[in-house]
Amino acid sequence: MPDQKIEVVDPGIDERIKNLTPAKIEKTIRQVLDNECSARMKVYLETCVHCALCSNACHFYNSRDKEPRFSPVAKVKDTIWEINKRKGKVDQNFVKQMARIAFTECNGCRRCSMYCPFGIDIAYFMMTIRRMCHLMGAVPQFLDDTVNSHATTMNQMWVQQDDWIDALQWQEDDASDELEGARIPLEIEGADIMYSVIAPEPKILAQLLANIAIIMKVAGLSWTMPATDGWDNSNMAMYSGDFETMARVERLHWETAMRLKVKQIVMGECGHAYRGKPMI
Repeated sequence: MPDQKIEVVDPGIDERIKNLTPAKIEKTIRQVLDNECSARMKVYLETCVHCALCSNACHFYNSRDKEPRFSPVAKVKDTIWEINKRKGKVDQNFVKQMARIAFTECNGCRRCSMYCPFGIDIAYFMMTIRRMCHLMGAVPQFLDDTVNSHATTMNQMWVQQDDWIDALQWQEDDASDELEGARIPLEIEGADIMYSVIAPEPKILAQLLANIAIIMKVAGLSWTMPATDGWDNSNMAMYSGDFETMARVERLHWETAMRLKVKQIVMGECGHAYRGKPMI
Protein backbone atom coordinates (compact mmCIF):
# COMPACT_ATOMS: atom_id res chain seq x y z
CA MET A 1 0.00 0.00 0.00
CA PRO A 2 1.52 3.37 -0.95
CA ASP A 3 2.30 5.78 1.82
CA GLN A 4 -0.66 8.15 2.03
CA LYS A 5 -0.11 11.30 4.03
CA ILE A 6 -3.53 12.60 5.02
CA GLU A 7 -3.63 16.02 6.60
CA VAL A 8 -5.91 15.93 9.63
CA VAL A 9 -7.27 19.21 10.89
CA ASP A 10 -7.49 19.39 14.68
CA PRO A 11 -8.27 22.72 16.36
CA GLY A 12 -6.69 21.47 19.56
CA ILE A 13 -3.35 21.53 17.79
CA ASP A 14 -3.66 23.66 14.65
CA GLU A 15 -5.27 26.69 16.27
CA ARG A 16 -3.26 26.69 19.47
CA ILE A 17 0.19 26.45 17.91
CA LYS A 18 -0.50 29.70 16.08
CA ASN A 19 0.04 31.50 19.38
CA LEU A 20 3.39 29.86 20.07
CA THR A 21 6.48 32.02 19.72
CA PRO A 22 9.96 30.53 19.35
CA ALA A 23 10.78 31.81 22.84
CA LYS A 24 7.69 30.15 24.34
CA ILE A 25 8.45 26.85 22.63
CA GLU A 26 12.07 26.83 23.76
CA LYS A 27 11.17 27.83 27.33
CA THR A 28 8.58 25.05 27.61
CA ILE A 29 10.89 22.39 26.22
CA ARG A 30 13.71 23.47 28.50
CA GLN A 31 11.34 23.40 31.49
CA VAL A 32 10.54 19.75 30.83
CA LEU A 33 14.06 18.63 29.98
CA ASP A 34 15.78 20.53 32.79
CA ASN A 35 13.23 20.26 35.59
CA GLU A 36 11.03 17.23 34.95
CA CYS A 37 13.17 14.62 33.21
CA SER A 38 15.26 12.27 35.28
CA ALA A 39 18.74 11.01 34.52
CA ARG A 40 17.28 8.13 32.54
CA MET A 41 16.48 10.52 29.67
CA LYS A 42 20.20 11.24 29.22
CA VAL A 43 21.09 7.57 29.69
CA TYR A 44 18.50 6.42 27.13
CA LEU A 45 19.58 9.03 24.57
CA GLU A 46 23.23 8.07 24.92
CA THR A 47 22.58 4.31 25.00
CA CYS A 48 20.43 3.85 21.91
CA VAL A 49 22.51 2.55 18.99
CA HIS A 50 19.73 3.04 16.42
CA CYS A 51 19.57 -0.69 15.70
CA ALA A 52 15.80 -0.58 15.02
CA LEU A 53 15.21 -3.99 16.62
CA CYS A 54 12.20 -2.35 18.24
CA SER A 55 10.47 -1.87 14.89
CA ASN A 56 8.73 -5.21 14.46
CA ALA A 57 7.11 -4.85 17.87
CA CYS A 58 5.23 -1.73 16.77
CA HIS A 59 1.73 -2.24 15.37
CA PHE A 60 1.82 1.20 13.71
CA TYR A 61 4.94 0.16 11.82
CA ASN A 62 3.61 -3.29 10.89
CA SER A 63 0.16 -2.06 9.81
CA ARG A 64 1.72 0.48 7.44
CA ASP A 65 3.74 -1.97 5.39
CA LYS A 66 6.77 -1.38 7.59
CA GLU A 67 7.25 2.16 6.39
CA PRO A 68 10.50 3.22 8.15
CA ARG A 69 9.13 6.54 9.44
CA PHE A 70 6.59 4.65 11.59
CA SER A 71 9.24 2.62 13.40
CA PRO A 72 9.75 3.52 17.07
CA VAL A 73 13.36 4.54 16.47
CA ALA A 74 12.27 6.94 13.72
CA LYS A 75 9.62 8.48 15.97
CA VAL A 76 12.25 9.11 18.60
CA LYS A 77 14.70 10.46 15.99
CA ASP A 78 12.10 12.88 14.63
CA THR A 79 11.12 14.18 18.07
CA ILE A 80 13.25 14.00 21.21
CA TRP A 81 16.58 13.42 19.46
CA GLU A 82 16.05 16.44 17.23
CA ILE A 83 14.82 18.53 20.16
CA ASN A 84 17.90 17.61 22.16
CA LYS A 85 20.16 18.31 19.19
CA ARG A 86 18.64 21.77 18.66
CA LYS A 87 18.50 22.48 22.42
CA GLY A 88 14.79 23.19 22.20
CA LYS A 89 15.05 25.73 19.39
CA VAL A 90 12.25 24.44 17.15
CA ASP A 91 9.34 26.14 15.38
CA GLN A 92 5.55 25.78 15.14
CA ASN A 93 5.74 23.26 12.31
CA PHE A 94 8.03 21.07 14.38
CA VAL A 95 5.61 21.24 17.33
CA LYS A 96 2.78 20.11 15.03
CA GLN A 97 4.95 17.24 13.77
CA MET A 98 5.91 16.08 17.26
CA ALA A 99 2.27 16.29 18.41
CA ARG A 100 1.18 14.19 15.44
CA ILE A 101 3.82 11.55 16.13
CA ALA A 102 3.34 11.36 19.91
CA PHE A 103 -0.47 11.45 19.92
CA THR A 104 -1.48 9.63 16.74
CA GLU A 105 1.40 7.32 15.83
CA CYS A 106 2.21 5.91 19.28
CA ASN A 107 -0.15 4.81 22.06
CA GLY A 108 2.52 4.17 24.69
CA CYS A 109 1.95 0.41 24.79
CA ARG A 110 5.66 -0.25 25.48
CA ARG A 111 5.86 -3.29 23.19
CA CYS A 112 8.89 -1.73 21.52
CA SER A 113 10.65 -1.46 24.87
CA MET A 114 10.22 -5.19 25.41
CA TYR A 115 12.27 -5.81 22.27
CA CYS A 116 15.01 -3.27 22.93
CA PRO A 117 18.28 -5.10 23.74
CA PHE A 118 19.19 -2.29 26.15
CA GLY A 119 15.80 -2.02 27.85
CA ILE A 120 15.21 1.55 26.71
CA ASP A 121 11.70 2.71 27.55
CA ILE A 122 10.74 4.30 24.24
CA ALA A 123 7.26 5.11 25.56
CA TYR A 124 8.98 7.37 28.10
CA PHE A 125 10.32 9.43 25.20
CA MET A 126 6.86 9.73 23.66
CA MET A 127 5.20 10.57 26.97
CA THR A 128 7.80 13.30 27.46
CA ILE A 129 6.86 14.73 24.07
CA ARG A 130 3.19 14.66 25.06
CA ARG A 131 4.08 16.49 28.25
CA MET A 132 5.77 19.23 26.24
CA CYS A 133 2.79 19.44 23.91
CA HIS A 134 0.37 19.74 26.83
CA LEU A 135 2.33 22.59 28.37
CA MET A 136 2.26 24.35 25.00
CA GLY A 137 -1.48 23.69 24.65
CA ALA A 138 -1.04 21.48 21.58
CA VAL A 139 -3.26 18.51 22.46
CA PRO A 140 -5.88 16.86 20.18
CA GLN A 141 -9.27 18.44 20.91
CA PHE A 142 -11.13 15.21 21.72
CA LEU A 143 -8.47 14.08 24.16
CA ASP A 144 -8.37 17.49 25.80
CA ASP A 145 -12.17 17.45 26.21
CA THR A 146 -11.95 14.10 27.96
CA VAL A 147 -9.28 15.41 30.31
CA ASN A 148 -11.54 18.36 31.10
CA SER A 149 -14.19 15.84 32.16
CA HIS A 150 -11.67 14.22 34.51
CA ALA A 151 -10.76 17.60 35.96
CA THR A 152 -14.39 18.59 36.51
CA THR A 153 -16.19 15.38 37.50
CA MET A 154 -13.22 13.10 38.37
CA ASN A 155 -14.36 10.65 35.70
CA GLN A 156 -13.89 10.67 31.96
CA MET A 157 -17.54 10.73 30.83
CA TRP A 158 -19.20 13.48 32.90
CA VAL A 159 -21.08 10.95 35.03
CA GLN A 160 -22.81 12.89 37.78
CA GLN A 161 -23.06 11.63 41.35
CA ASP A 162 -26.79 10.79 41.18
CA ASP A 163 -26.29 8.97 37.86
CA TRP A 164 -23.55 6.87 39.44
CA ILE A 165 -25.78 5.78 42.34
CA ASP A 166 -28.74 5.14 40.03
CA ALA A 167 -26.59 2.89 37.81
CA LEU A 168 -25.40 0.87 40.81
CA GLN A 169 -28.91 0.40 42.20
CA TRP A 170 -30.33 -0.54 38.82
CA GLN A 171 -27.60 -3.09 38.17
CA GLU A 172 -27.88 -4.54 41.65
CA ASP A 173 -31.54 -5.25 40.90
CA ASP A 174 -30.57 -6.96 37.64
CA ALA A 175 -27.86 -8.98 39.38
CA SER A 176 -30.20 -10.18 42.14
CA ASP A 177 -32.73 -11.23 39.49
CA GLU A 178 -30.01 -13.36 37.93
CA LEU A 179 -28.57 -14.72 41.18
CA GLU A 180 -30.32 -14.49 44.50
CA GLY A 181 -28.32 -12.54 47.06
CA ALA A 182 -26.07 -10.79 44.54
CA ARG A 183 -25.46 -7.22 45.65
CA ILE A 184 -23.31 -4.20 44.97
CA PRO A 185 -22.28 -3.23 48.51
CA LEU A 186 -21.50 0.47 48.94
CA GLU A 187 -19.22 2.13 51.45
CA ILE A 188 -18.41 -1.04 53.39
CA GLU A 189 -15.51 -0.03 55.60
CA GLY A 190 -12.89 -2.74 56.07
CA ALA A 191 -13.90 -4.87 53.07
CA ASP A 192 -11.11 -6.87 51.49
CA ILE A 193 -11.58 -5.31 48.04
CA MET A 194 -12.58 -1.95 46.63
CA TYR A 195 -13.70 -2.60 43.08
CA SER A 196 -13.29 0.31 40.68
CA VAL A 197 -14.38 0.68 37.07
CA ILE A 198 -13.94 2.96 34.09
CA ALA A 199 -16.59 5.60 33.40
CA PRO A 200 -18.03 3.93 30.26
CA GLU A 201 -19.44 1.20 32.51
CA PRO A 202 -22.07 3.30 34.32
CA LYS A 203 -22.49 5.43 31.17
CA ILE A 204 -22.94 2.88 28.36
CA LEU A 205 -21.96 -0.60 29.66
CA ALA A 206 -23.92 -0.77 32.91
CA GLN A 207 -24.50 -4.53 32.58
CA LEU A 208 -20.86 -5.05 33.52
CA LEU A 209 -21.68 -3.80 37.01
CA ALA A 210 -24.30 -6.53 37.42
CA ASN A 211 -21.84 -9.07 36.05
CA ILE A 212 -19.19 -8.24 38.66
CA ALA A 213 -21.81 -8.45 41.43
CA ILE A 214 -22.61 -11.98 40.30
CA ILE A 215 -18.92 -12.92 40.08
CA MET A 216 -18.18 -11.58 43.56
CA LYS A 217 -21.18 -13.41 45.00
CA VAL A 218 -20.18 -16.74 43.47
CA ALA A 219 -16.57 -16.24 44.54
CA GLY A 220 -17.67 -15.37 48.07
CA LEU A 221 -15.45 -12.30 48.24
CA SER A 222 -15.62 -9.40 50.67
CA TRP A 223 -15.90 -6.28 48.51
CA THR A 224 -17.32 -2.82 48.20
CA MET A 225 -17.63 0.13 45.84
CA PRO A 226 -17.51 3.81 46.77
CA ALA A 227 -20.66 5.93 46.67
CA THR A 228 -18.53 9.04 46.17
CA ASP A 229 -16.22 10.32 43.45
CA GLY A 230 -13.02 8.31 43.23
CA TRP A 231 -14.59 5.24 41.62
CA ASP A 232 -13.22 5.84 38.09
CA ASN A 233 -9.85 4.16 37.66
CA SER A 234 -9.18 5.50 34.18
CA ASN A 235 -6.93 8.47 33.57
CA MET A 236 -6.85 10.07 30.14
CA ALA A 237 -4.90 12.98 31.63
CA MET A 238 -1.88 10.70 31.72
CA TYR A 239 -2.08 10.30 27.94
CA SER A 240 -2.52 14.02 27.30
CA GLY A 241 0.57 14.97 29.30
CA ASP A 242 -1.51 16.81 31.90
CA PHE A 243 0.25 15.31 34.91
CA GLU A 244 -1.37 17.78 37.30
CA THR A 245 -4.89 16.52 36.55
CA MET A 246 -3.55 12.98 36.44
CA ALA A 247 -2.26 13.38 39.98
CA ARG A 248 -5.59 14.74 41.24
CA VAL A 249 -7.50 11.79 39.77
CA GLU A 250 -5.07 9.18 41.10
CA ARG A 251 -4.85 10.79 44.52
CA LEU A 252 -8.64 10.73 44.94
CA HIS A 253 -8.76 7.09 43.85
CA TRP A 254 -6.23 6.03 46.46
CA GLU A 255 -7.65 8.30 49.17
CA THR A 256 -11.07 6.72 48.60
CA ALA A 257 -9.57 3.26 49.11
CA MET A 258 -7.79 4.43 52.24
CA ARG A 259 -10.99 6.00 53.60
CA LEU A 260 -12.77 2.68 53.16
CA LYS A 261 -9.83 0.83 54.78
CA VAL A 262 -9.81 -1.89 52.14
CA LYS A 263 -6.94 -4.33 51.72
CA GLN A 264 -6.61 -3.98 47.97
CA ILE A 265 -8.03 -2.28 44.88
CA VAL A 266 -9.27 -4.49 42.07
CA MET A 267 -9.75 -2.78 38.72
CA GLY A 268 -11.63 -3.75 35.60
CA GLU A 269 -10.03 -3.41 32.20
CA CYS A 270 -8.33 -0.16 31.32
CA GLY A 271 -4.85 0.46 29.98
CA HIS A 272 -4.55 3.92 31.48
CA ALA A 273 -5.70 2.60 34.85
CA TYR A 274 -2.79 0.16 34.82
CA ARG A 275 -0.30 2.73 33.52
CA GLY A 276 -1.54 5.65 35.60
CA LYS A 277 -1.11 4.10 39.02
CA PRO A 278 2.67 3.48 38.93
CA MET A 279 3.32 6.99 37.57
CA ILE A 280 2.24 8.77 40.77
